Amino acid sequence: MFKILLATKNKGKIKEIKEIFSDMDVELVELPENDDDEVEENGTSYFENALKKAKYFALKYNLTALADDSGLEIRALNGVPGIFSSRFLGKDTSYDKKNEEILHILDGVEDRRARFYCVAVLYDPKSNKYFSSEGECDGEILKEPHKKEGFGYDPIFRPNGYDKSFSELGVEIKNKISHRS
Repeated sequence: MFKILLATKNKGKIKEIKEIFSDMDVELVELPENDDDEVEENGTSYFENALKKAKYFALKYNLTALADDSGLEIRALNGVPGIFSSRFLGKDTSYDKKNEEILHILDGVEDRRARFYCVAVLYDPKSNKYFSSEGECDGEILKEPHKKEGFGYDPIFRPNGYDKSFSELGVEIKNKISHRS
């Protein structure tokens, strides 16, 4: 069975990726609990950040590694928070606070179009080659959080064609239409 190292410590991403891969014949391996290494996401694009993370952990563990960099891009804010989505308002700020701030900034704004965007990179340390893929999911920012499950900005994002937030849609639907799938 083909092994892929998940080059992330984000439990929400890990859960989502495992669900997306659930019907594939691959073994997804998580980073060891005691791995405290952090790859600085200082690239100028999602691709640069994803490649940097995938390559670092692939070489460290000599396993093919999968990393992604993704973000919420809000049209009225010229794409903000974008590649800084996880660091918006500070890396240690809760997503409840981040969501609250975005809703505050957009108070009274009519154009609430947004998208989730993702670049995933699979890096093979043996061949020093990578494969990248990108995905997006268009939608809008809701006027208030609609939380059930999910993580990050899911409670404030409603994908086009649906009347519920990512958080309310459930994993089966979300994993079929999301930027990461």
